[in-house]
Amino acid sequence: MTRKHITMKILISASILTTVLLAGFFHGFFEGNEQKEKPDKPFVIVQKRDLNQMIIATGIIKPKVGAEVKVGAQVSGVVKDLYVRIGTKVKKNERLAQIDPELYISQKNKMFALKQIAGTEVKYAALELDRQKSLYNNHSISQQQYELASQRYELARAKLEQAEAEYNYAELQLSYTKIYSPINGVVASITTQKGETVAAGFLSPTFVTIIDLDQLELWAYVDETDIGRIQQGQEVSFSVDTYPGVSFNGSVETVYPKPEIQNSVVNYVTVIRITNSTEHLLRPEMTANVQLSIQTKRNVLTLPKDAVQMDQDKKTVTVLNGDQPEQRIVTTGISDKKYYEILSGVAEKEKVILNQ
Repeated sequence: MTRKHITMKILISASILTTVLLAGFFHGFFEGNEQKEKPDKPFVIVQKRDLNQMIIATGIIKPKVGAEVKVGAQVSGVVKDLYVRIGTKVKKNERLAQIDPELYISQKNKMFALKQIAGTEVKYAALELDRQKSLYNNHSISQQQYELASQRYELARAKLEQAEAEYNYAELQLSYTKIYSPINGVVASITTQKGETVAAGFLSPTFVTIIDLDQLELWAYVDETDIGRIQQGQEVSFSVDTYPGVSFNGSVETVYPKPEIQNSVVNYVTVIRITNSTEHLLRPEMTANVQLSIQTKRNVLTLPKDAVQMDQDKKTVTVLNGDQPEQRIVTTGISDKKYYEILSGVAEKEKVILNQ
């Protein structure tokens, strides 16, 4: 290769390098100018949205009245069989347990025999009364003899009625040895086991506790400062820690008049009807995070709370007027967890700097 060729290559390489350097310089210059034109702080656009003002409260899932039943024994005896366990789903009138029936079967048989005897006595007393009546009509016996026959018949009938009552009672007692579920539900607890002896008295011993999981409600503990804004029919949403991301709905049914006071904090129990408890996800005594909707506004101007500053008793925002920040006083309406309703001070689509 000649010296001339080497010189030409050097000149070409130098020219390319110079071009690249100049291009990088101008690109950096213009990019720097563009970045300077952008605002230094993040901003948001004033826009319309729906706002739902909420009261936040803590709640507990509770069985409704009649949804939790303690099933006991009405007769004494040894538990012969127990057909359920904790967690067993049962239907109304399904058998739960069996008390040894032998004593009650014996008692029933005894009462049946006495009833039969009393029935036979009534039969013969009736025949004797008919015979005495015929003799009395023929003037063969005295009136006193006829009345004695009538009294014997009435006494026999009374003994039969008593025997029938005692037989029916023995039959009823025998039926009580079979213990059935009074409701549909799930067995929540078992307090009497197979082989144990139960003694029925004024307080029936409890066999099992059954809860109907379709009959649950929510008790929300609302602070006294907010209870005045709670009304029947208000919409409620809530969640439980067990199922993150699952939202349940309901509506206010009533507010208990008597407060619950703990550590000098006054709360009122607000009973909420649950409207979408599907697949038995909820269980009694679960803790709930409750949001009670007290006011909803549609299509109103809003700003994030991070864009609004408190200046003594005024609320202010910083608006981007072109490239220049401009502080303005705003009037707010209702709010939710994230946004304020803006009544005055800014217009739709204006840019407002977020507080950092």
